[in-house]
Amino acid sequence: MRWLAFVTALLAAAIIGYGAMQPLRVVPASAPATAFSAERAMVDVRAMAQRPHPTGSAENARVRALLMARLQALGFEVRETPAPLGDNAKERLAKWGEAVPETAVNLIAVRPAGDAAVPLVALMAHYDSVTGSPGAADDAAGVAAALEIARATANDPARRGLAIILTDAEELGLDGARGFFAGDPLVGRIGMIVNMETRGGGGRAMMFETIGPNGQMIDMLRRNVHSPKANSLSVRIYQLLPNSTDLTTAKPSGIPGYNYAFLGNAALYHSPLATPENLDPRSVQDMGAQALDLTRALLTAPALPAAAPDAVFSDVLGGFVIAYPVWVGWVVLGVALALIIVAARRTARDWRVRDIVAGLLVGPLAVLVAGGLIYGFNLLSGADGPTNYYDRLAALPRIEFAALLLGFAGLVAVLGTVRHDRAREGGWIGLALLNLIIAVAIQILIPAAGPLFAWPLLLAAVAMLVAAYVPLFGTIAALVVAALGLAMAADFGHFLLLGIGITMPWAAAVLLPIALLLLWPLRPPLGRGGAWVAVLVLVIVAAALGLWVRLDPVAPSVATYSSFD
Repeated sequence: MRWLAFVTALLAAAIIGYGAMQPLRVVPASAPATAFSAERAMVDVRAMAQRPHPTGSAENARVRALLMARLQALGFEVRETPAPLGDNAKERLAKWGEAVPETAVNLIAVRPAGDAAVPLVALMAHYDSVTGSPGAADDAAGVAAALEIARATANDPARRGLAIILTDAEELGLDGARGFFAGDPLVGRIGMIVNMETRGGGGRAMMFETIGPNGQMIDMLRRNVHSPKANSLSVRIYQLLPNSTDLTTAKPSGIPGYNYAFLGNAALYHSPLATPENLDPRSVQDMGAQALDLTRALLTAPALPAAAPDAVFSDVLGGFVIAYPVWVGWVVLGVALALIIVAARRTARDWRVRDIVAGLLVGPLAVLVAGGLIYGFNLLSGADGPTNYYDRLAALPRIEFAALLLGFAGLVAVLGTVRHDRAREGGWIGLALLNLIIAVAIQILIPAAGPLFAWPLLLAAVAMLVAAYVPLFGTIAALVVAALGLAMAADFGHFLLLGIGITMPWAAAVLLPIALLLLWPLRPPLGRGGAWVAVLVLVIVAAALGLWVRLDPVAPSVATYSSFD
């Protein structure tokens, strides 16, 4: 029975998690005019991404002329504005072997509506590409999404006007956007920005960054965006990374904003293979549909979101967003602690203190084992020497799969060392207390990460209570909780590895205490011999993947200007 429940939970989590990671289905061009259609947007992608179009090139000028005509046809007043190129941008162009102009050229478009005195909503994307890449995703997809949103909202009874800022020279260091925010007269009229970017060619689109105190901004998103993808931990992680987008340059102006991107199929980032044919139109649909819902709400709202204390928030498997003030996280943890205590008192005859101590220790042990194995895999796969960033991006699916295998190896190694019959209740309590300690530390240090740690803990505490008071339904409750909790953890872990997986794949090991807590009551009887055989098989498969990555020829998708270092 335990084997059946254990395997069922894993399969259900895999199915639910995989479904949550899939982008939205493409809406056809025959859809109502008010809907976002990736089929319509892809027409613009194909028109823009015929060839590479870096700043200053003839192809860049062709794309700009095309976009000006499209914006004018959509009822916008459009102007070209120069933005000075810095020395670093000029050096990059020269290194690429491209012509070096003195300025980039932005396209600034405004479609008035409603009250001319109220602030505008601005959509922003960049229309330049790197040398050698058609840039179908980065960022023709973002530009095409902005155009399709403009078309879909053309007849809306909007309270405020819509601006579209199509920047140049983003790939050279954000010079186009920096020039715009440094002194364009439109800057003072903008009340909110929605920026659209990509780093790859597929996957779900996520709202991964906010500019400004975001409490009301997230409430606006929560109430209006269908099938949203967003969480506060991603926002916090992005703040700590040395990455930037055009939206970064808006910070000194004090204009708040949302940042969207999709990261899947990372091999297409700056790649010569980043063609319209290789771009997943579902990802364009995903980003565009979310941004349309948000933009429409902003255009019609009586007032734009005001500055408010940052919210803690997360989507639940891509279906809806839960958001709350930071202090509510303490309530969640308090409820979880109360449920754990009640369940522990009810089952007091079934556990010993040393079993609780064992439960407290197995989580860190699993992190150390799995983290060490993944670190070793990373070195074996080639990270011990010079690497090509874009070649590693092409290997990311194999790196992610190996991290999954070795994370599971860490779980199996720990489960195999604990006696099944003696430590079930006590070990479960110990793991719950361990995760509570982690969640409290997270609540103090990084409250934005609360949903990832506190919500699965609360689910597990509910399962503990059911198992304690209604043992007949204990296994069913544990199975349901494990399937949902593991799917949520896998969903976030996937985005975590897309973001930092080529440099620190072992970071995924931090999710193992949660996984152990959810799987503990379902763990099947597993002798040490069987456990170590399973661990050995998993390690061998992961090692084979590592050698494949190491010995594989350089991927044809790597950026033409890249090198090994």
